[in-house]
Amino acid sequence: MSLQSELEQLNILILRMADKVSSNLKEAFDCYLNYDSSIEYDEINDDIVDAQERLIEEECINIMLKERPYSRDLRRVSGILKLVADLERLGDHAEDVMSFAIKLKNLERHQITEINLMIDDAMSMVSDSIKSFVTGDISLANSVIAKDDIVDMKYDELIKRIIDITKDENVSSSFAIYSTLVVKYIERIADHAVNIAEWVVYIESGYHKDKQIC
Repeated sequence: MSLQSELEQLNILILRMADKVSSNLKEAFDCYLNYDSSIEYDEINDDIVDAQERLIEEECINIMLKERPYSRDLRRVSGILKLVADLERLGDHAEDVMSFAIKLKNLERHQITEINLMIDDAMSMVSDSIKSFVTGDISLANSVIAKDDIVDMKYDELIKRIIDITKDENVSSSFAIYSTLVVKYIERIADHAVNIAEWVVYIESGYHKDKQIC
């Protein structure tokens, strides 16, 4: 198999992993936002994502040892080795969010519109970071990176909002604690989307966080 064929196969593996991670995140957030007591929800099994990460890492190492890629091809393989770790962490966070969503099942729920909006932002960042990898679109990757400050600002505002409704409304401390943890995971999900976008910029340009690596 030629180097280009192996790189194309690597891209396919990344997309399969990204699809599974995105599906798990969507399932977890759907459970958190639209919990239905008549449905028996299962914890997300992250083993598939972990196995996909290991397979991609093995393929990257095999390519580097066997093909000895250089220049752009070397950047792609080494960049994929980095970004696959962030994909795996996104999978972990899907598992975490689902866990907290299920723990909320016996608590009175309160709609906090700002959380829905923050979830939309984070999921959009994840989708765009993967799309930028597929298309090699540095401009799209940079737009993901730029959105991080907006999500961080929303995180700070949401923590204050949760504290306020806990004081002023009939909201249980358990609901407030679990919701605060979910909001923190949303912020981390956005961070990992940014990391993926930064590795896309590196793959395409050789620059990582404005520093030329190769």
